Amino acid sequence: MKFKRFFVFLHHIFLYLQTQRFEIRNFYMEYLRLIGRLFYILFGFLSVAILILDFGFYYPETWKPYVALSIRSLVTFFILYESIHLLFTNKRWKEYVSLHKIELIILLMLGLEFIYEQDIVAILKSYHISAEDTTLIFLSANQVLFLFSNLAHFFRLSRKQDSKKLNPSILFVLSFAFIILLGVCFLHFPKSTTSAVKSIDLVFTTISATCVTGLSTVDLSSQFTLTGQLVVLLLIQVGGLGLMTLTSFFSIFLTGKGSVSDTMMVKDLLSEETMGRAKEVLKQITIQTLVIESIGALLLFYSFPENFPIALSDKIYYSIFHSISAFCNAGFSLMPSGLTTEAFKHSEGFLSVIMFLIVIGGLGFPVLFQIRTRLSNPFDYKFRWSVTSKLVFWTTGFLLLFGWGSYYFLEGDYTLKGLTTSEQIFHSLFYSVTTRTAGFNTLELSQMGLPITFISFFLMWVGASPVSTGGGIKTTTFAISLLNITNQIRGKERMEIDHRTIANSSIARASATIVLSLFVIFLAIFCLLLTENANFIDLCYEVVSAFGTVGLTRSLTPHLSDYGKIIICIIMFVGRVGILTLLVALSKKVDHISYEYPKEYVVVG
Repeated sequence: MKFKRFFVFLHHIFLYLQTQRFEIRNFYMEYLRLIGRLFYILFGFLSVAILILDFGFYYPETWKPYVALSIRSLVTFFILYESIHLLFTNKRWKEYVSLHKIELIILLMLGLEFIYEQDIVAILKSYHISAEDTTLIFLSANQVLFLFSNLAHFFRLSRKQDSKKLNPSILFVLSFAFIILLGVCFLHFPKSTTSAVKSIDLVFTTISATCVTGLSTVDLSSQFTLTGQLVVLLLIQVGGLGLMTLTSFFSIFLTGKGSVSDTMMVKDLLSEETMGRAKEVLKQITIQTLVIESIGALLLFYSFPENFPIALSDKIYYSIFHSISAFCNAGFSLMPSGLTTEAFKHSEGFLSVIMFLIVIGGLGFPVLFQIRTRLSNPFDYKFRWSVTSKLVFWTTGFLLLFGWGSYYFLEGDYTLKGLTTSEQIFHSLFYSVTTRTAGFNTLELSQMGLPITFISFFLMWVGASPVSTGGGIKTTTFAISLLNITNQIRGKERMEIDHRTIANSSIARASATIVLSLFVIFLAIFCLLLTENANFIDLCYEVVSAFGTVGLTRSLTPHLSDYGKIIICIIMFVGRVGILTLLVALSKKVDHISYEYPKEYVVVG
């Protein structure tokens, strides 16, 4: 009976608010809105400051109650702020919910967290996490959710700005530069490293993680704390997807309907033909990434080698880390010796999952979108594979088989010596896959013979496919250039693939990409010859690996001089964003002219 009266009372309050909410809304908009906004911005900055203090710095124990109280206050303010906006909005509630999905989801999560707080704390303690760490995790989750809400507000406000004149190439390059700058700052925090690490090494690690390369001058497992490793993992994830992809996703799908300029920018970034398809591909990129990485982490967890005993919590963490690192083609590992550790070297199940994630991540998101569409509608007679997908499939298949066979037949007396036939076949396949910009290795690369080293140059140079997590000149670039050469030999003017004519702009871009990539590689090798005292083949291998964002090394990376590290950093950045994209971003676009001079043929070749 008491509950019935209580619900009746709540119903009466609801009806009263329903009739009075527009008057209250007008009063709020006229007298309190500016104050509320100022407090929201102020608390947003405080939230960032406290999160940085929590995760980046060591502070006295006596500060902890005040920090906890501050976080509770910030979260309480957020709940009140969003609740007031929901109750007294001048829009229909259905429309308001559609435009503020992310804030309401966070509000729901915070409510569930408050209700089940004791259960959550009990679960964390069951994994032998201390009470202090449990409190920190609990409060930090609130902090992250609060920051996420601020991010949503930021995107909603930024969409009002005119972005039609912004060049997507400039935004793409600047987004990577911005995330690298943030990463360097975070890794410099005292809580990120176990001991003093040189700034150049932190910069090198940040660029390598953001550009999903995998080269490292320091040991990630011993010289970085859990905080530092999580920063590196976040950089890998953001670098793999591309910061502009993530921000565009938040802008379009989490803050209401995207503007035309938002969608046009996404269309150019993904090289799609229509705006509607660009939005769909962008949505699928984020969903596919989360699903694939989750499945990968689960498979890695259950295929984890039994002769590598670690705690359950560490096993979960290792599985998630290596799943993200493999899918993003980063090549970072938490093992001191990487996958050359005996337990992992002989774990075919674990390595097979790694190979699967590498290949899937290197195919490219538009191709994965088509694969998903085909699998979900296997009998759709209207479905048609795009020319890009077909080129990716054929070129990827050829390169994997070519690398597999080459390693097996050329390395019998070198790194494969002493292994059984089945092990030789398996590790040859793994090396062929990992040279496609992944960076994991199971054998000692410094012992490789020269023939397979030269073939590795070619595999790393081509790299992965466009709009993927990998680098290199891309499989489609190589395929288009090869077909163009064939056309020139046969005297054919137009390039036609699968009843489609390839645009001249695509052919010109492919040729320019190849020429520019070779120029960058040769220039970098020359610069390293001036700064390093190392074997010439090792230097070449290091440069090509950095340009293709592969991350393989013949044990040279830790011994580079500071100047050598700077050169490799530049090559990794150029290789990730693309030399042509970088030049387009830096150059001024010429005005279109309506006239044309007479043609004249120049003797070439």
